[in-house]
Amino acid sequence: MAKRVILAVAGAGKTYRICHEMQPEQKNLIVAFTHANIKNIQNELLKEHGKIPDATRIMTFDAFVYHMIIRPYEKTIYNFFGQNYKFEKTSITLKKPPQQRIKINGRYVPNKSYKKKDCLQHYMDERGQYYCETLSELAMYVKQGRESIVLTAAERLNLFFDNILIDEFQDFREHDYELIVKLSKCLKNILLVGDYYQHSVSGQNNSGKPFKKSKTEIGYEEFIEELRGERFDVDTKSLIYTRRCSEEICSFIRDKLGIQIQSAKINTGTVIRPSNIQEILDDKNIVKLVYDNASHYSFRAVNWSYSKGDTYDVVCVILNGSTEKLVEDKFSVSTLKTVTLNKLYVALTRSKGDLYIVTQDEFETVKEKYYK
Repeated sequence: MAKRVILAVAGAGKTYRICHEMQPEQKNLIVAFTHANIKNIQNELLKEHGKIPDATRIMTFDAFVYHMIIRPYEKTIYNFFGQNYKFEKTSITLKKPPQQRIKINGRYVPNKSYKKKDCLQHYMDERGQYYCETLSELAMYVKQGRESIVLTAAERLNLFFDNILIDEFQDFREHDYELIVKLSKCLKNILLVGDYYQHSVSGQNNSGKPFKKSKTEIGYEEFIEELRGERFDVDTKSLIYTRRCSEEICSFIRDKLGIQIQSAKINTGTVIRPSNIQEILDDKNIVKLVYDNASHYSFRAVNWSYSKGDTYDVVCVILNGSTEKLVEDKFSVSTLKTVTLNKLYVALTRSKGDLYIVTQDEFETVKEKYYK
Protein backbone atom coordinates (compact mmCIF):
# COMPACT_ATOMS: atom_id res chain seq x y z
CA MET A 1 0.00 0.00 0.00
CA ALA A 2 2.94 2.36 0.74
CA LYS A 3 2.04 6.08 1.04
CA ARG A 4 -1.15 6.86 -0.86
CA VAL A 5 -3.79 9.56 -0.96
CA ILE A 6 -7.07 9.02 -2.79
CA LEU A 7 -8.95 12.24 -3.57
CA ALA A 8 -12.62 11.39 -3.96
CA VAL A 9 -15.83 13.19 -4.89
CA ALA A 10 -18.99 13.30 -2.79
CA GLY A 11 -20.81 9.97 -2.70
CA ALA A 12 -18.01 8.05 -4.41
CA GLY A 13 -17.72 5.61 -1.51
CA LYS A 14 -14.72 6.77 0.51
CA THR A 15 -15.68 4.65 3.52
CA TYR A 16 -16.55 1.73 1.23
CA ARG A 17 -13.11 1.96 -0.41
CA ILE A 18 -11.29 1.98 2.92
CA CYS A 19 -13.23 -1.01 4.23
CA HIS A 20 -12.74 -3.01 1.03
CA GLU A 21 -9.12 -1.90 0.54
CA MET A 22 -7.94 -3.50 3.77
CA GLN A 23 -7.09 -7.16 4.04
CA PRO A 24 -9.09 -8.61 6.97
CA GLU A 25 -6.38 -11.12 7.87
CA GLN A 26 -3.82 -8.34 8.28
CA LYS A 27 -3.37 -6.00 11.26
CA ASN A 28 -5.26 -2.84 10.32
CA LEU A 29 -5.81 0.45 12.10
CA ILE A 30 -8.60 2.62 10.70
CA VAL A 31 -8.68 6.24 11.90
CA ALA A 32 -11.61 8.61 11.33
CA PHE A 33 -12.32 12.22 12.19
CA THR A 34 -15.67 11.86 13.97
CA HIS A 35 -17.70 9.25 15.84
CA ALA A 36 -20.22 9.36 12.97
CA ASN A 37 -17.42 8.29 10.60
CA ILE A 38 -16.53 5.49 13.02
CA LYS A 39 -20.12 4.23 12.99
CA ASN A 40 -20.21 4.23 9.19
CA ILE A 41 -16.96 2.27 9.04
CA GLN A 42 -18.20 -0.29 11.56
CA ASN A 43 -21.45 -0.76 9.61
CA GLU A 44 -19.57 -1.24 6.34
CA LEU A 45 -17.22 -3.82 7.86
CA LEU A 46 -20.14 -5.70 9.40
CA LYS A 47 -21.88 -5.71 6.03
CA GLU A 48 -18.78 -7.04 4.27
CA HIS A 49 -17.38 -9.50 6.83
CA GLY A 50 -20.26 -10.14 9.23
CA LYS A 51 -18.09 -8.79 12.06
CA ILE A 52 -15.20 -6.43 12.73
CA PRO A 53 -12.12 -8.46 11.70
CA ASP A 54 -10.21 -9.63 14.77
CA ALA A 55 -6.97 -7.89 13.80
CA THR A 56 -8.62 -4.56 12.89
CA ARG A 57 -8.95 -1.59 15.25
CA ILE A 58 -11.06 1.51 14.60
CA MET A 59 -10.71 4.77 16.51
CA THR A 60 -11.14 8.51 16.24
CA PHE A 61 -8.05 10.57 15.51
CA ASP A 62 -7.99 12.06 19.01
CA ALA A 63 -8.14 8.58 20.57
CA PHE A 64 -5.40 7.46 18.18
CA VAL A 65 -3.03 10.27 19.18
CA TYR A 66 -3.71 9.79 22.90
CA HIS A 67 -3.50 5.99 23.05
CA MET A 68 -0.82 5.40 20.41
CA ILE A 69 1.49 8.42 20.71
CA ILE A 70 0.97 10.23 24.03
CA ARG A 71 0.11 7.51 26.55
CA PRO A 72 2.97 5.08 25.76
CA TYR A 73 5.54 7.90 26.13
CA GLU A 74 4.18 9.80 29.14
CA LYS A 75 7.35 9.30 31.18
CA THR A 76 9.40 10.74 28.31
CA ILE A 77 6.95 13.64 28.03
CA TYR A 78 7.15 14.46 31.74
CA ASN A 79 10.96 14.21 31.70
CA PHE A 80 11.11 16.49 28.66
CA PHE A 81 9.33 19.21 30.63
CA GLY A 82 11.46 18.56 33.73
CA GLN A 83 8.65 17.08 35.78
CA ASN A 84 8.50 13.88 37.80
CA TYR A 85 6.18 11.31 36.28
CA LYS A 86 3.62 9.74 38.56
CA PHE A 87 2.15 6.48 37.34
CA GLU A 88 -1.41 7.76 37.40
CA LYS A 89 -4.16 7.16 34.91
CA THR A 90 -4.59 10.20 32.69
CA SER A 91 -7.37 11.13 30.28
CA ILE A 92 -8.30 13.78 27.73
CA THR A 93 -10.75 16.65 28.00
CA LEU A 94 -12.79 18.48 25.38
CA LYS A 95 -12.40 21.73 27.30
CA LYS A 96 -10.73 24.54 25.40
CA PRO A 97 -7.22 25.38 26.62
CA PRO A 98 -6.76 28.92 28.01
CA GLN A 99 -6.19 31.52 25.31
CA GLN A 100 -3.06 33.68 25.41
CA ARG A 101 -5.14 36.85 25.60
CA ILE A 102 -8.67 37.50 26.84
CA LYS A 103 -11.07 40.38 26.37
CA ILE A 104 -11.90 42.43 29.47
CA ASN A 105 -13.92 45.65 29.26
CA GLY A 106 -13.46 45.75 25.50
CA ARG A 107 -9.66 45.37 25.66
CA TYR A 108 -7.49 42.32 25.10
CA VAL A 109 -5.16 41.62 28.03
CA PRO A 110 -2.78 38.74 28.89
CA ASN A 111 -4.54 35.70 30.33
CA LYS A 112 -2.98 34.69 33.67
CA SER A 113 -4.19 31.11 33.15
CA TYR A 114 -2.27 30.74 29.90
CA LYS A 115 0.96 28.71 29.98
CA LYS A 116 3.66 28.86 27.31
CA LYS A 117 4.31 25.95 24.96
CA ASP A 118 7.49 24.97 26.81
CA CYS A 119 5.39 24.16 29.87
CA LEU A 120 3.48 20.87 30.29
CA GLN A 121 0.50 22.81 31.67
CA HIS A 122 0.05 24.32 28.20
CA TYR A 123 -1.24 20.90 27.18
CA MET A 124 -3.00 19.80 30.40
CA ASP A 125 -5.67 21.24 32.67
CA GLU A 126 -5.47 21.59 36.45
CA ARG A 127 -6.79 18.02 36.85
CA GLY A 128 -4.01 16.52 34.74
CA GLN A 129 -6.23 15.91 31.71
CA TYR A 130 -4.75 16.48 28.25
CA TYR A 131 -6.51 19.09 26.15
CA CYS A 132 -7.87 17.29 23.11
CA GLU A 133 -7.14 20.37 21.01
CA THR A 134 -3.39 20.30 21.74
CA LEU A 135 -2.66 16.55 21.60
CA SER A 136 -0.97 16.67 18.19
CA GLU A 137 0.89 19.86 19.10
CA LEU A 138 2.28 18.09 22.20
CA ALA A 139 3.31 15.04 20.18
CA MET A 140 5.12 17.23 17.66
CA TYR A 141 6.86 19.29 20.36
CA VAL A 142 8.37 16.56 22.56
CA LYS A 143 11.73 14.98 21.74
CA GLN A 144 13.45 11.89 23.06
CA GLY A 145 17.09 12.84 22.82
CA ARG A 146 17.45 14.39 19.38
CA GLU A 147 14.50 12.57 17.86
CA SER A 148 10.83 13.46 18.00
CA ILE A 149 8.66 10.96 19.89
CA VAL A 150 6.55 10.88 16.71
CA LEU A 151 9.29 8.91 14.96
CA THR A 152 9.58 6.50 17.89
CA ALA A 153 5.80 6.11 17.90
CA ALA A 154 5.82 5.39 14.15
CA GLU A 155 8.33 2.57 14.63
CA ARG A 156 6.09 1.14 17.37
CA LEU A 157 3.02 1.41 15.11
CA ASN A 158 4.85 -0.59 12.44
CA LEU A 159 5.22 -3.42 14.94
CA PHE A 160 1.53 -3.48 15.81
CA PHE A 161 -0.08 -2.73 12.42
CA ASP A 162 0.48 -3.70 8.82
CA ASN A 163 -1.70 -0.89 7.47
CA ILE A 164 -3.01 2.45 8.71
CA LEU A 165 -6.01 3.90 6.88
CA ILE A 166 -7.36 7.41 7.54
CA ASP A 167 -10.84 8.50 6.47
CA GLU A 168 -12.02 12.08 5.74
CA PHE A 169 -8.43 13.28 5.43
CA GLN A 170 -9.58 16.74 4.31
CA ASP A 171 -10.82 17.53 7.83
CA PHE A 172 -7.35 17.56 9.42
CA ARG A 173 -5.57 20.89 9.98
CA GLU A 174 -2.38 22.43 11.31
CA HIS A 175 -0.72 20.21 13.95
CA ASP A 176 -3.06 17.29 13.18
CA TYR A 177 -2.15 17.44 9.49
CA GLU A 178 1.56 17.87 10.25
CA LEU A 179 1.46 14.89 12.60
CA ILE A 180 -0.06 12.67 9.92
CA VAL A 181 2.57 13.78 7.41
CA LYS A 182 5.41 13.19 9.87
CA LEU A 183 4.11 9.76 10.82
CA SER A 184 3.73 8.82 7.16
CA LYS A 185 7.45 9.27 6.58
CA CYS A 186 8.14 6.23 8.79
CA LEU A 187 5.01 4.08 8.49
CA LYS A 188 5.16 0.97 6.30
CA ASN A 189 1.74 1.45 4.74
CA ILE A 190 -0.64 4.38 5.02
CA LEU A 191 -3.72 5.27 2.99
CA LEU A 192 -5.51 8.62 3.26
CA VAL A 193 -8.91 9.14 1.66
CA GLY A 194 -10.75 12.45 1.42
CA ASP A 195 -12.59 15.00 -0.71
CA TYR A 196 -10.71 18.26 -1.24
CA TYR A 197 -13.93 20.17 -1.93
CA GLN A 198 -15.47 19.14 1.39
CA HIS A 199 -12.77 20.82 3.46
CA SER A 200 -13.64 23.79 5.71
CA VAL A 201 -17.26 22.65 6.00
CA SER A 202 -17.41 21.00 9.42
CA GLY A 203 -17.58 24.14 11.57
CA GLN A 204 -14.25 23.30 13.20
CA ASN A 205 -10.69 23.02 11.90
CA ASN A 206 -11.70 25.32 9.07
CA SER A 207 -8.52 27.29 8.54
CA GLY A 208 -4.79 26.88 8.24
CA LYS A 209 -2.45 24.30 6.75
CA PRO A 210 -2.78 22.50 4.35
CA PHE A 211 -5.53 24.58 2.70
CA LYS A 212 -4.33 28.03 3.62
CA LYS A 213 -0.91 29.65 3.74
CA SER A 214 -1.03 32.98 5.55
CA LYS A 215 -4.06 34.56 3.86
CA THR A 216 -3.72 32.65 0.60
CA GLU A 217 -6.12 29.79 -0.20
CA ILE A 218 -4.52 26.61 -1.56
CA GLY A 219 -6.20 25.42 -4.76
CA TYR A 220 -6.87 21.85 -5.82
CA GLU A 221 -3.82 21.46 -8.08
CA GLU A 222 -1.52 23.15 -5.56
CA PHE A 223 -2.81 20.82 -2.83
CA ILE A 224 -1.98 17.81 -5.00
CA GLU A 225 1.53 19.13 -5.60
CA GLU A 226 2.03 19.64 -1.87
CA LEU A 227 1.03 16.04 -1.19
CA ARG A 228 3.37 14.79 -3.89
CA GLY A 229 6.10 16.93 -2.36
CA GLU A 230 5.59 14.94 0.83
CA ARG A 231 6.19 11.75 -1.20
CA PHE A 232 2.55 10.64 -1.37
CA ASP A 233 1.25 8.80 -4.42
CA VAL A 234 -1.89 10.83 -5.23
CA ASP A 235 -4.82 9.09 -6.95
CA THR A 236 -7.36 11.52 -8.46
CA LYS A 237 -9.15 9.04 -10.72
CA SER A 238 -10.39 5.93 -8.94
CA LEU A 239 -13.04 7.71 -6.81
CA ILE A 240 -14.24 10.33 -9.26
CA TYR A 241 -17.62 8.61 -9.86
CA THR A 242 -20.35 9.39 -7.34
CA ARG A 243 -22.73 6.56 -6.55
CA ARG A 244 -25.27 9.03 -5.21
CA CYS A 245 -25.96 11.78 -7.76
CA SER A 246 -27.40 11.46 -11.26
CA GLU A 247 -25.51 12.46 -14.38
CA GLU A 248 -27.70 15.56 -14.79
CA ILE A 249 -26.86 16.78 -11.30
CA CYS A 250 -23.16 16.03 -11.80
CA SER A 251 -23.20 17.89 -15.10
CA PHE A 252 -24.81 20.88 -13.37
CA ILE A 253 -22.08 20.88 -10.69
CA ARG A 254 -19.29 20.57 -13.25
CA ASP A 255 -20.75 23.44 -15.26
CA LYS A 256 -21.49 25.76 -12.34
CA LEU A 257 -18.77 24.96 -9.80
CA GLY A 258 -16.00 23.59 -12.01
CA ILE A 259 -15.66 20.48 -9.83
CA GLN A 260 -14.98 17.37 -11.90
CA ILE A 261 -17.54 15.03 -10.38
CA GLN A 262 -18.80 12.19 -12.57
CA SER A 263 -21.85 9.99 -12.08
CA ALA A 264 -21.76 6.21 -11.74
CA LYS A 265 -25.28 6.42 -13.23
CA ILE A 266 -26.82 4.30 -10.50
CA ASN A 267 -29.57 6.82 -9.72
CA THR A 268 -31.70 9.13 -11.82
CA GLY A 269 -32.62 12.67 -10.89
CA THR A 270 -33.06 16.05 -12.49
CA VAL A 271 -32.28 19.64 -11.53
CA ILE A 272 -35.61 21.41 -11.11
CA ARG A 273 -36.53 25.09 -10.71
CA PRO A 274 -39.98 24.80 -9.09
CA SER A 275 -42.80 27.10 -10.14
CA ASN A 276 -44.74 26.46 -6.92
CA ILE A 277 -42.28 27.01 -4.06
CA GLN A 278 -44.76 26.44 -1.26
CA GLU A 279 -45.66 23.02 -2.63
CA ILE A 280 -42.01 22.01 -2.34
CA LEU A 281 -41.57 23.54 1.12
CA ASP A 282 -44.72 21.80 2.39
CA ASP A 283 -43.64 18.39 1.10
CA LYS A 284 -42.26 16.51 4.12
CA ASN A 285 -40.48 14.02 1.88
CA ILE A 286 -38.22 16.74 0.47
CA VAL A 287 -35.33 17.81 2.70
CA LYS A 288 -34.70 21.54 2.56
CA LEU A 289 -31.03 22.53 2.79
CA VAL A 290 -30.44 26.11 3.97
CA TYR A 291 -27.18 27.96 4.47
CA ASP A 292 -27.73 28.34 8.23
CA ASN A 293 -30.37 28.65 10.99
CA ALA A 294 -32.20 25.48 9.93
CA SER A 295 -33.88 25.23 13.34
CA HIS A 296 -35.69 28.52 12.70
CA TYR A 297 -37.98 26.97 10.08
CA SER A 298 -41.09 24.86 10.52
CA PHE A 299 -40.30 22.67 7.51
CA ARG A 300 -37.76 19.83 7.51
CA ALA A 301 -34.48 21.73 7.16
CA VAL A 302 -30.77 21.03 7.54
CA ASN A 303 -27.86 23.47 7.28
CA TRP A 304 -25.71 22.96 4.19
CA SER A 305 -22.64 22.12 6.27
CA TYR A 306 -24.49 19.81 8.66
CA SER A 307 -25.72 17.70 5.73
CA LYS A 308 -22.15 16.56 5.03
CA GLY A 309 -22.09 12.77 4.96
CA ASP A 310 -25.87 12.48 4.52
CA THR A 311 -27.85 11.04 1.62
CA TYR A 312 -31.48 12.00 0.95
CA ASP A 313 -34.06 10.78 -1.56
CA VAL A 314 -34.96 14.29 -2.74
CA VAL A 315 -33.42 17.65 -1.83
CA CYS A 316 -34.35 21.31 -2.18
CA VAL A 317 -31.38 23.67 -1.89
CA ILE A 318 -32.33 27.20 -0.87
CA LEU A 319 -29.62 29.58 -2.04
CA ASN A 320 -28.23 32.46 0.02
CA GLY A 321 -27.16 35.93 -1.04
CA SER A 322 -23.69 35.11 -2.35
CA THR A 323 -24.92 32.05 -4.32
CA GLU A 324 -28.13 33.66 -5.58
CA LYS A 325 -26.91 33.88 -9.19
CA LEU A 326 -26.11 30.15 -9.40
CA VAL A 327 -29.16 29.63 -11.62
CA GLU A 328 -28.11 32.39 -14.04
CA ASP A 329 -25.91 31.95 -17.10
CA LYS A 330 -23.56 34.73 -15.94
CA PHE A 331 -22.78 33.05 -12.61
CA SER A 332 -19.05 32.76 -11.85
CA VAL A 333 -17.63 30.57 -9.11
CA SER A 334 -14.81 33.11 -8.68
CA THR A 335 -17.22 35.35 -6.77
CA LEU A 336 -17.57 32.81 -3.93
CA LYS A 337 -15.42 32.40 -0.85
CA THR A 338 -13.86 28.94 -0.63
CA VAL A 339 -15.90 27.97 2.44
CA THR A 340 -19.14 29.01 0.69
CA LEU A 341 -18.22 27.08 -2.46
CA ASN A 342 -17.51 23.95 -0.45
CA LYS A 343 -20.72 24.19 1.58
CA LEU A 344 -22.72 24.68 -1.63
CA TYR A 345 -21.01 21.65 -3.18
CA VAL A 346 -21.96 19.57 -0.15
CA ALA A 347 -25.59 20.72 -0.39
CA LEU A 348 -25.86 20.06 -4.13
CA THR A 349 -24.49 16.51 -3.77
CA ARG A 350 -26.86 15.15 -1.09
CA SER A 351 -29.70 13.89 -3.31
CA LYS A 352 -29.88 10.48 -4.95
CA GLY A 353 -33.01 11.68 -6.74
CA ASP A 354 -34.23 15.08 -7.87
CA LEU A 355 -32.57 18.35 -6.87
CA TYR A 356 -34.83 21.40 -6.49
CA ILE A 357 -33.19 24.82 -6.40
CA VAL A 358 -34.87 27.89 -4.92
CA THR A 359 -33.24 31.33 -4.94
CA GLN A 360 -33.07 33.55 -1.88
CA ASP A 361 -35.36 36.13 -3.51
CA GLU A 362 -37.97 33.45 -4.25
CA PHE A 363 -37.76 32.12 -0.71
CA GLU A 364 -38.15 35.59 0.79
CA THR A 365 -41.65 35.85 -0.73
CA VAL A 366 -42.90 33.00 1.49
CA LYS A 367 -40.31 32.88 4.27
CA GLU A 368 -42.49 34.52 6.92
CA LYS A 369 -45.00 31.70 6.74
CA TYR A 370 -42.34 29.13 7.73
CA TYR A 371 -40.28 31.16 10.16
CA LYS A 372 -40.68 30.09 13.78
